[in-house]
Amino acid sequence: MTRKKHGGIRFLTVLATLTILICNLITPLSAIKAYAAWNFPYVEINAEAGIVMDADTGAVLFQKNAHTKEYPASITKVLTALVVLDNCKLDDMVTFSHDDVYNVDAGSSNAQIEEGDTLSVEDCLHALLLKSANEAANALACHVAGSREAFAEMMNQKAAKLGCTDSHFTNPSGLFNENHYTSAYDMGLIGIAAMKNEAFMEIDSHLSYKLASTIRNPDGHTVYMEHKMHRDDTKYSDNRVIAGKTGYTMDSGNTLITMASENDRNLVAVVLKDKNPAHYTDTKAMLDLGFYSTENQLLDPSLFNIEDIKNRLIADTIVDSGCTASDLSVKEPMYVSLPVGSSQEGLTYRLNYNLPDYVSAHTIAEIEYLADGLPVGRYSIEKEPTVAIETSSQESSAADEQPKEALTSISVTAIAGVVGVAILATFAALGIKRVRDSRKMARYMHDRRTERLKDLDMSEEEFMEVLQIRRSQKNQNHNNHNTNFNNNRYDHYDQNNITNRKNISRGRKDHRM
Repeated sequence: MTRKKHGGIRFLTVLATLTILICNLITPLSAIKAYAAWNFPYVEINAEAGIVMDADTGAVLFQKNAHTKEYPASITKVLTALVVLDNCKLDDMVTFSHDDVYNVDAGSSNAQIEEGDTLSVEDCLHALLLKSANEAANALACHVAGSREAFAEMMNQKAAKLGCTDSHFTNPSGLFNENHYTSAYDMGLIGIAAMKNEAFMEIDSHLSYKLASTIRNPDGHTVYMEHKMHRDDTKYSDNRVIAGKTGYTMDSGNTLITMASENDRNLVAVVLKDKNPAHYTDTKAMLDLGFYSTENQLLDPSLFNIEDIKNRLIADTIVDSGCTASDLSVKEPMYVSLPVGSSQEGLTYRLNYNLPDYVSAHTIAEIEYLADGLPVGRYSIEKEPTVAIETSSQESSAADEQPKEALTSISVTAIAGVVGVAILATFAALGIKRVRDSRKMARYMHDRRTERLKDLDMSEEEFMEVLQIRRSQKNQNHNNHNTNFNNNRYDHYDQNNITNRKNISRGRKDHRM
């Protein structure tokens, strides 16, 4: 009897242990399944670090060691150009000193500019970005800040405003310094900022540029783009590439930042610590992944809960308790970048308050959508300006001598006036907002209708014809309550073709800038 009892206890113990083990085994598998729900694409690259990001949504489409600190070499000059463009006019004149020209590594890139030469900022930026001229980097830095060291501080401030957290810059050229480093992710952010800067893109999109007269080249000197994917005379030529910058030192290896555009999508790719020519083949592989294995989807409206966002902003003391949901808005259509055909179910969001410097003055936060912990969409939340009403206090001694009843009467009248003005201002603001929202919705519905007609392969005239036929049929059948009408409303078109078009449309990369 005792043996049976002990045997039963042992059996229950073994059963409980097995149950715990099975649960422990299943839990990680479930977590892995949840993490891989979106099946983000992957590609093998030779670079020690790399990333490709969507410049419009801020999404990370692929990354390898994205936050590892590496030496950037001359792709540093992208940040240098952004700081210069923030602080100079293109027609400002820059004079080259002896230190600007000769305080560079022997044999490093130059544009044959000599001490005493004077060139415009525009000329210097072309020499900087196309030819990677180090003397141009030095001269621009000293022109803006008085010294390279002071300019480097401006570079670090700019990088911080763009959201960079893995970087520290010590010079404007990218020549090796052990304290001069960045990450693929930070360079991606810098590249996105560059792609949003029209002046930068105008300069860096050139394949060649003739500098003004210099001491060594009185008739001018032509500099050429060194990024081989942007040029049309190399085997690495890629017509998607619209700008970029190369870099190389012994310590950094080959580095490359690339801006590319196709089908209304804009991507930035970065490789660090790569080899030649792998930095080009790696970049192409990442661009292929971004353009062809991911797509931009219009955000599901249910994922933008403005009431919940308002409460979060109040709790974080970003806005006061008087803020209403109607005060908050995102001024552009919201998209998320996901693997082709993916569902948006399970996306989460977070609010960021460390804002890049290119956002509008009314931006109070940035909403960032995440899938598997990766950012897939980032947008600015703006708050409508508050109408402030101030009243001046009566401080004259005569007022102090008035009877209490008179003061009360005046106070009530003043308060009533203030309340009346406030009510009128509120209604005016609401009216303006309704008009704005109405126009925004009209534009949105027009775009939706245009896309729908495109999916159905119909012109506007064909649509109006079908709509007229539909209305006529509805009027004819109104008295009979023909419930089958809506099911047959596309009788003018073969239903199978429409279904096929719907399936095709789901796979399209639908994105507007």
